[in-house]
Amino acid sequence: MRLLEFLGRVIRPIRSDDSKLLEEIPAVAHKSHGLQVNSPVFDRQGKIPVDYSADGKGLFPTLTWGNVPGDCKSILLVVEDADAPKPTPFVHAIFFNLLPGAAGLPENFVVASGISQECAAMGVRMGTNSLGRSSYMPPTPPPGHGPHHYHYQVIALDCILNFPKAPSLTDIKTAIENHVVDSGELVGIYER
Repeated sequence: MRLLEFLGRVIRPIRSDDSKLLEEIPAVAHKSHGLQVNSPVFDRQGKIPVDYSADGKGLFPTLTWGNVPGDCKSILLVVEDADAPKPTPFVHAIFFNLLPGAAGLPENFVVASGISQECAAMGVRMGTNSLGRSSYMPPTPPPGHGPHHYHYQVIALDCILNFPKAPSLTDIKTAIENHVVDSGELVGIYER
């Protein structure tokens, strides 16, 4: 572990940044950010508990949201790590076609292989994370790299998204152009 911490400290200056998050692309950034996103698991800019990381049980934190606009037809949820030691943020998960009337996403709707059967039956789908998998990857920052900020970005869309296969974040960015009606986020912090 000491070697990994040493390497983490060496690469500590290498980070992506907030300007490369999904919420910063023009299609999303120009919206009012009136959606309110919260979690009973951690506070805004608060520490993500170990059970919700790869060091613990790898649980997905329950998220709730409110102030969804009336013209919303679906919700997109993207989880990104803005401090990843790479040119762009690390995509931990993409969930799309969440029902606009849903007040959030409970932790039991997300399982190790992706989403629960109950969640899938409601039409929710997953895109691919930075590892090319349609699943959720819990926070796993490099040891010694310092605090990482995990952005749980909730975006209200005026459409339902359809893809022939699990989309990447690039596919999502193209598909939501001219369809964003509002957005909001919750940021949690985790460090190893």
